[in-house]
Amino acid sequence: MRNPPLSGADTAAAEDQDGKTRADYVLGHSDLELKRLGRQGALFSDLTRDLLQRAGLKKGMQVLDIGCGVGDVSLIAADLVSQEGTVKGIDPAAEALAIARMRLEADGKTWASFSQGTLESLEECTPFDAVIGRFILIHLANPAQALSALRSRLRTGAIMSFIEFDLSTAEVYPPLTFFQQCIGWVNEVYRRIGRQLDMGVALFSTFRAAGLTPEMAGLTRITPANDAAIDFLVDSVRSLLPAIVKLGIATEEIVGIDTLRQRLLQEAASDEYCVFYPRLVGAWATVP
Repeated sequence: MRNPPLSGADTAAAEDQDGKTRADYVLGHSDLELKRLGRQGALFSDLTRDLLQRAGLKKGMQVLDIGCGVGDVSLIAADLVSQEGTVKGIDPAAEALAIARMRLEADGKTWASFSQGTLESLEECTPFDAVIGRFILIHLANPAQALSALRSRLRTGAIMSFIEFDLSTAEVYPPLTFFQQCIGWVNEVYRRIGRQLDMGVALFSTFRAAGLTPEMAGLTRITPANDAAIDFLVDSVRSLLPAIVKLGIATEEIVGIDTLRQRLLQEAASDEYCVFYPRLVGAWATVP
């Protein structure tokens, strides 16, 4: 997930470009985490494109992508609006933005750009036809309040569209004990830091609190328990390992990150297992 900025006693405060404290992203911004974000982006790119098209993104629109990370959603949006439109991505992490800019240059999408910023630091939103974000609201302590503030700065007719996970829906079937334990470690981090585990489900009430009634759709990627599915889980556990240990969810010895992938592969050695990735939920509404 882009994987949310989180706050609380379990994480240290950071500063944004304005010198104000901001909530830390619980998964961090290490090289491994940034690579994980890229792999995750590729895994969910088709589902994200589907949801953005349903939301109404089209040629010629001016789009703002909040919490753009390494640029996955911004690049999809740039395809949809074409060079007749514009896409601006903002994120507090300079490390992620450096990768996003390299990807943008490689793709040659000159109508898109990236800059450092946060949802809270936004001042002028009226030029945008659509404001979008993926895996962002789960990291906010009060997402309803954030959307209400955002809505007040959008012009009439603008689209607000957010995509989130329902983390509790991830599972393997038939059940595998260790596989499900690893999923449990990930979910427990978000529970203990006070975040909405199933932010996808919560999108309806979050939009309603902002005075909007959204249209919604949910999509689930389902695959065999193959290398890609296991890598997705291992990558998530690795990025969250400091929080897993600090919050007392599991010790480093129990997790055994260096052998985790091999143990999961051994458990799912036959071809009878099916992985349900966490459900992806999109919600969108037009500002009245």
